[in-house]
Amino acid sequence: MAKEKKSKKPFYKRIWVWVLAVIIIGAVATGGDEEDTASDNGGNDAEATEANAEASSTDEGGEEESSEENTETKTAKIGEPSTVDDVTFTVTDVRETSEIDSGNEFIENATTSGKFVLVNVTVKNEKKDALTIDSSYFKLNAGGSEYDPTTSGEVTMALSSEDDFFLTQVNPGLEKSGTIAFEVGKDVEVSEAILKASPGFWGTVSTEIQLSE
Repeated sequence: MAKEKKSKKPFYKRIWVWVLAVIIIGAVATGGDEEDTASDNGGNDAEATEANAEASSTDEGGEEESSEENTETKTAKIGEPSTVDDVTFTVTDVRETSEIDSGNEFIENATTSGKFVLVNVTVKNEKKDALTIDSSYFKLNAGGSEYDPTTSGEVTMALSSEDDFFLTQVNPGLEKSGTIAFEVGKDVEVSEAILKASPGFWGTVSTEIQLSE
């Protein structure tokens, strides 16, 4: 009896087996590399995030310190000079009255239902440039309220014999004295009040002068 010959698998079938094996091996290798890369990137991202957070915290701290420095307020008393931003303020006298005598028969006296607080201030310019001072750069704080200088024409006329601070220019090294008038209620305790003075319109820096001896 003749022996049966074993049938061989077609050549193309064997080729596909090897191709499939190569694809599987390649996929496994690539997946491992991607996981390692993702892990490395994740570590780098975490480090970068932490560094950014620390930098942001440092910047915020610097801004807060800078803000505190810019809004710094110094305190003095009557007769004591107080310098802020190269400008020296000195309160030399404080008066209270319900009527301002004009001292001129042709000008009426200024009156009020409350009282006037007249503050004499000397301003010295220690800057390198000319300085402009205006009465609006001053505020009076008393009893939890803040008062602006009076802009009444009657008061201005009555005080015409005294120097004021209406857009007054002070050159470097010189000083200027003037009177600032505030109109307040009768019950305001001036001895407990504070005059707030700023060398500029924006008032970013200022000095507080207690109106007590």
